[in-house]
Amino acid sequence: MSQSNLLSKCLTREQVLRLAGEHYFERGLSYFRQGRVTEFEDFGESVEAIVEGTEEYVVRLECKSKGLEHDCNCPLGEDGEFCKHCVAVALKWMSAQEKEPSAEPAGTAKPAKAVKITDDDIAGALNAADKATLVKLLLEWAEENEPLREKLVHLAARSKGPEVSAALARKTLEKAIRIRRFVDYREMRAYAKGARTAIDLVEELLRCGQAAGVIDLCEAGVRWLAAACEQVDDSDGYMSELMERLEDLHLRACAEAKPNPALLAAKLFHGEMSDGYGLWTNCLEKYAEVLGAEGLAAYRALAEAAWAKVPVKTTADYGKESYSGIARIMETLARQSGDVEALVAVLERDLSSTHRYLRIAEEYRAAGDRDKALAWAERGVAASTGTDGAMLRRFVAEEYRHRDRHADALRIIWIEFRESPSLQAYQRLEDFARAAEDWDDWRGQALALVRKTVAAEGAKPALRTSWSYRRRDHSLLVEIFLHEGSADEAWAEAQSGGCDERLWLQLADLRKKNYPADAKAVFLRFAEQAIAKESGGKYDDAVHLLERAAAAAQVMGKSLQFHTELDALLLKYKVKRNLHKRVAVRREHLYLNTVAR
Repeated sequence: MSQSNLLSKCLTREQVLRLAGEHYFERGLSYFRQGRVTEFEDFGESVEAIVEGTEEYVVRLECKSKGLEHDCNCPLGEDGEFCKHCVAVALKWMSAQEKEPSAEPAGTAKPAKAVKITDDDIAGALNAADKATLVKLLLEWAEENEPLREKLVHLAARSKGPEVSAALARKTLEKAIRIRRFVDYREMRAYAKGARTAIDLVEELLRCGQAAGVIDLCEAGVRWLAAACEQVDDSDGYMSELMERLEDLHLRACAEAKPNPALLAAKLFHGEMSDGYGLWTNCLEKYAEVLGAEGLAAYRALAEAAWAKVPVKTTADYGKESYSGIARIMETLARQSGDVEALVAVLERDLSSTHRYLRIAEEYRAAGDRDKALAWAERGVAASTGTDGAMLRRFVAEEYRHRDRHADALRIIWIEFRESPSLQAYQRLEDFARAAEDWDDWRGQALALVRKTVAAEGAKPALRTSWSYRRRDHSLLVEIFLHEGSADEAWAEAQSGGCDERLWLQLADLRKKNYPADAKAVFLRFAEQAIAKESGGKYDDAVHLLERAAAAAQVMGKSLQFHTELDALLLKYKVKRNLHKRVAVRREHLYLNTVAR
């Protein structure tokens, strides 16, 4: 088949409607009728065009042996969708085919086929043109292309001196970043594109040797972006990307311009202290080389003066306003010194939560001083209440085990398990008890406690309006026995007291080889539950469970019996048409070892 015939086969109204859907087809049809398709070129095997929307979008359609390939640089197109712009170009091509005569009079010359012009062709033509022609072309193009005109204006400004070019770049950057109304999610792509273009101009100034001016521009840009964050829906994280670019440019400009270290230190410190969006953070690490000894000393002096005004916090101050900014700075300074005592002196100014005790204990342990680590952890445990100190108590238990104080460690771990029995707590108890070579005894106590807890919970009246933390079936026992590799005991617990769906299905998978009847019954039960509760027409999970039931029936050699059960189930839910369609699609996986009926 020729390329033109392939294109004719792919680009039909029906195919385009199927790919785009009615909504985007109608939008694309409207674009086509409004004449928004421009610079249309037909290369025989493909078509390319520009579609004028909120921006100019480039569309390419190509029909290959495997089908129609489409590409558009709009947001939908970049996600692989056949967007309205693709529809408009397809309709433009179809319209052109309808207007071409089916046969030409004898002797009529055929029109020349369009030839694709490459970048090399364009470069060759520009190199051959004289300077006056090129200037004229650029000015003509700039009249129709605002971004190009903007670049040419800034090029001219740079020729008039650094003050003029910096002032123009500032005006452009402010215009691109500052917002006077809320920018929603759909508009953020265009907003970010404009901001990137403005930042590109700032970067060009840096390349032209205007580093000092770029420092001021970046600082202003960061302030404007921080203010703009309150007025945008930035679900895709455009603002962070723009911030990072400005901060990177700022650092590069400082490295080149080498501003006064003390003044730079003051700007960075106050910026980090006043920032509410994570800007100008970790300046001591990022700017250490630029600041040098003088700048770092100035930064440290400012930080220590601010830190001296910070009050000590105790557990009574839990939940009160934090002072994380200055604390983060002081931690960085302490870490740079390499003195763990200096770091602890910073951390212990805020003991408003047990987590703070844990941090100090971890720092001491990392530094190799396990005695002080244990002492701080024990202080934290003494200051904690309820589940608030769980992490600290485990830390203490680990330190006791490290010292072979197994009885003390197990006492803590047992209390944790008793207060909140779970598979994770059971595994932790096992780990500590095995280290003490006493797991058999502790295992018996743990299982007895779980059975007692399950029985007590099961005796309580059902809670219809609130959620109970502990499950009232045998799920925990099933989890424990599965963890221990005792699948038969886990199955017995599930049969005795029930468990959640995830565990039932896990058990069914384990039993399908030796006990396929058990597995089939489980898969069928949960398949029907999935069918019954489904109201949105998506039955993939239910059909997958039916396939697993069919496989179990095949192991039993009772596929025909399963087919009878399946037919009865489909009859029971005959009103669920999407279910029947999905079953039809997966028929060969459900009706095994039978002739298609």
